[in-house]
Amino acid sequence: MAVCNIGCGINLDNSNPTLCLNDLIREFNTQTSGKLPLLRYEKILALIFNEIERIFRRVQEGSHGLEYFYELYYKFWLHSGVEVGIVDEKGDQRTAKVIGIDEYGYLKVQTDGKRAESVHPDGNSFDMLKGLILPKNH
Repeated sequence: MAVCNIGCGINLDNSNPTLCLNDLIREFNTQTSGKLPLLRYEKILALIFNEIERIFRRVQEGSHGLEYFYELYYKFWLHSGVEVGIVDEKGDQRTAKVIGIDEYGYLKVQTDGKRAESVHPDGNSFDMLKGLILPKNH
């Protein structure tokens, strides 16, 4: 048995505190006299779940299904090569570079010593905006 946790954030229709997709459509329609319809939650969810099912089937069917998944995943991944600071339990910080995810889906980083290691969320907090990986009790 395999467990797959999928997370995705899409700001569809909440103008504050950031930009949302429907605001972009409204702006496009205003600037171009366009008539693009606003996106509806049920339509977006249906599209997302249909795509997840398609990917899931492809992973299950072929001998290279998992490679296909990783290729697709990394195509849209934003974190490869990003330098992050890792703070250990003692408060010491070291630099690492994000190199991907491991076979279990955990973040994989390469430290200054060129050693690759996985960073597990059970004992760490990730703050990718600050570029920090901290122990949860820190």
